[in-house]
Amino acid sequence: MWDYVIEHAIWLKNRVLIAALLYGDEDVNVAISITLYKAFTGNYPDFDKLRVFGCKAILYKININHLTTFEPRIRDGTWIFIRMEGNSIWKVLNIKTLAIAKTIDACFNKYSFP
Repeated sequence: MWDYVIEHAIWLKNRVLIAALLYGDEDVNVAISITLYKAFTGNYPDFDKLRVFGCKAILYKININHLTTFEPRIRDGTWIFIRMEGNSIWKVLNIKTLAIAKTIDACFNKYSFP
């Protein structure tokens, strides 16, 4: 799991302010720290979908319209959040089978760590 921890830490580090990158006009003597993400893309990072590493995740099935009446709408297994893919895709790990899944439809409990 250390590789996922390091990937998540790097994802966070690229989106926080650092003093090494100073941004400002040469005419004005004001230096403003910016993030690596803003320096690379020109946009501000979005933290709305950020979740706590290792928290419990509940995955939903995407095609709910095709499910039968008594078929469960939640995917089986105990899942934990391990990292972000871009700004809107979560990568989760099944603890029992060690399967990794990417999802856009999930619910997270940031106070539960299986």
